[in-house]
Amino acid sequence: MKKYFDYYRPKLGESWLILLAIFLVGGTILTASLVFIINQIRPGTLSMTEASGWSTPVIYVIPFIFVYLYLVLRARNNYYQALAQDKPPYPTPSPRLGRVPLPVFILIMPVLIVTLSVIMDPLTDWLEMPDFIKEIFSKMSENNLPTFVAVVIAAPILEEWLLRGVALKGMLQHMAPWKAIAWSALMFGVIHANPWQAIPAFLVGCLLGWIYYRTRSYWTCVALHAINNGLSFLLAGLFPQMSADASLRSLTGDTVFFTALAASVILLGLSLLYLNKYLAPAPQLNITYEQQHESVSS
Repeated sequence: MKKYFDYYRPKLGESWLILLAIFLVGGTILTASLVFIINQIRPGTLSMTEASGWSTPVIYVIPFIFVYLYLVLRARNNYYQALAQDKPPYPTPSPRLGRVPLPVFILIMPVLIVTLSVIMDPLTDWLEMPDFIKEIFSKMSENNLPTFVAVVIAAPILEEWLLRGVALKGMLQHMAPWKAIAWSALMFGVIHANPWQAIPAFLVGCLLGWIYYRTRSYWTCVALHAINNGLSFLLAGLFPQMSADASLRSLTGDTVFFTALAASVILLGLSLLYLNKYLAPAPQLNITYEQQHESVSS
């Protein structure tokens, strides 16, 4: 299967098609159909409106299966076209850290997420959340095993595969890196389907996109994503009465929060400067696959 994907790098338009038409629309229709069929066989097994228990991770995964099937067909088609036209596979850079020691890199990862979360906290106060959204979020943050599997395990693995492993990886082959990172971050916001998550998700997506661009490490992005979601899950467990739109400032008070905010700005800035200096240079993919093939043919 991997040989197929070596010949497939979606451009911007197809990345949006995958996200909007295949994942959001097609995935929703497929999920609703499967839930209906399963409930006809065993009534009450799954619920899309009152997702609880193991309904949450099961329903969450289904759209990604639909996306995967589409991508396999597209990649397989590209593979056989490339063989017929004697095209080489796309370059696939290996993950690398450069001069950053692995233990240091591992320690910096949670620092990036925690400090960025503190810096983004004022958005929680600025974006007033309607009551029905609060209710949805409270169900999504239930402190149980199925929710943990969906939020801390499935979401990082599947969303990073789609947004970084497919969309960003493809767009980096066809456009300037900063554009590819920005577009993938915007997609990351859109996939959350509401502004109360979309705006913070865009900022987190920029960080994840840059990390992927420099390291080409899918699993690093998964780990960062899992830390980010895990913090929310942990807070929900420690403060079960906390409102879904509660801010860190409302929990800690002004003095503690602004001290933490100043420290977070400094730590995040220093961490990014260090990584930018000592991570391996980003792989050079300025020439598109099609241009490479034309130069080889000529």
